[in-house]
Amino acid sequence: MTPVNKNDVVEIEIDGLGYDGEGIAHIGGYTVFVRYALPGEKVRALIILAKPTFAVGKLQNILRLSPDRVEPFCPVYGKCGGCVLQHMSYAAQLEFKRKSVEDTFFKSARLRASADKTVESPLTKNYRNKMSLPVRGNPAQIGFFALGSHRVVPVSDCPVQFEGNGKLIEAFGKFLHENGISGYNETDGSGSVRHITARKLGDFYTVTVVSNGNHGKKLKKFDEVLRNLYGEKYAYYINYNTLRNNVILGKESELIGGTPAVSVQNGLEISVHPQSFFQVNDGVRELLYREAAKEADASVILDAYSGAGVLSAVLARTAEKVIAVEIEPKAVDSANAMLIKNGIANVQTVCGDCAEKLPRIISELSSADKYKLGAVLDPPRSGCDSRVLEAIISANPPKIIYISCNPATLARDCSRLISGGYEISRLTPFDMFPHSANVETLCVLERK
Repeated sequence: MTPVNKNDVVEIEIDGLGYDGEGIAHIGGYTVFVRYALPGEKVRALIILAKPTFAVGKLQNILRLSPDRVEPFCPVYGKCGGCVLQHMSYAAQLEFKRKSVEDTFFKSARLRASADKTVESPLTKNYRNKMSLPVRGNPAQIGFFALGSHRVVPVSDCPVQFEGNGKLIEAFGKFLHENGISGYNETDGSGSVRHITARKLGDFYTVTVVSNGNHGKKLKKFDEVLRNLYGEKYAYYINYNTLRNNVILGKESELIGGTPAVSVQNGLEISVHPQSFFQVNDGVRELLYREAAKEADASVILDAYSGAGVLSAVLARTAEKVIAVEIEPKAVDSANAMLIKNGIANVQTVCGDCAEKLPRIISELSSADKYKLGAVLDPPRSGCDSRVLEAIISANPPKIIYISCNPATLARDCSRLISGGYEISRLTPFDMFPHSANVETLCVLERK
């Protein structure tokens, strides 16, 4: 029998934090999770779920405050699922993320690893260069999904997105309503617009409307609105996605108006296609890539999951040759254009699945190149394919640089690399995503 039941109201002491930043209390050996509660606080919570080994409580009152508690700055905090740590001081957020990386390594892979202090973000507001907003319903509502659901919480402005995002949200909402264009309905697949995404690099905006296949002619007229907002400093795309899934972008994007963005990032003139991966926090990306390049320190570098090629270009400043492998063709096109524009001739781009391409690339390397080899891995949240890890181990580079946005898959992959003869020499969290529970981590492994 559990010590609490659904609908009970309990007074409990919070003694820890979960992976998503939720408060943790214990009643004997029984765990109660309470979102928005902090260690050291005594709270009153309504039990909304009771399982044999744990319960979930909804915070009702804080009876004793933590010194780390601060007032959230967003009016929809607690409703929107975008940020979950705004009630926590920034210093406490940084320590939470450092400890979260260490805890995840042990719990996921039984690895005892010591993480450095979390590298803080130069900006903690307006730090995101890209926002993606779902559009749902008729009349259309624009916002973010509520925590743990696909119910849209309408927003007029988001304080962690790039400055001026509210003007774009307001203009697009007005455009949809004036033209009778509906948002997507996930239940039956109807509706015209699924998402609007926007990226701001420097003073240039790239805006993409994701269409469900309807009202293409009407949506093209939004170009006039963007021209009034941004003058010549924008590019407007319509992306087409008619699949019944939760993926934001479809495979095809059409440039409707403006000119593809050109911006200086990491000392490079770049243009990023909407379908290219690019880190969302410019300040932290600069710090992270600088450290990754310093650690790589090899003449020949394999850059796996290379995205738009910015890290490849940074690595090329000190390497004789960089081989960049990326599966998304549009990202490879962006990388090639950037390399030409910046006069970088020592990066070879390869379009394809890393799991298929890397073993072949490594087998074709000369003995001299293998002797001077370094490896950089920057995979998606799912981590590296096992074939990628096996190929890297077979190449036997002295050092592997692994950049990850998911400590759990990073720990899993490090376990495999350790069994292949490597050991962790550096584990540094970077706060790419202030006020969220997510963390970017730079891990360096050296051959024993």
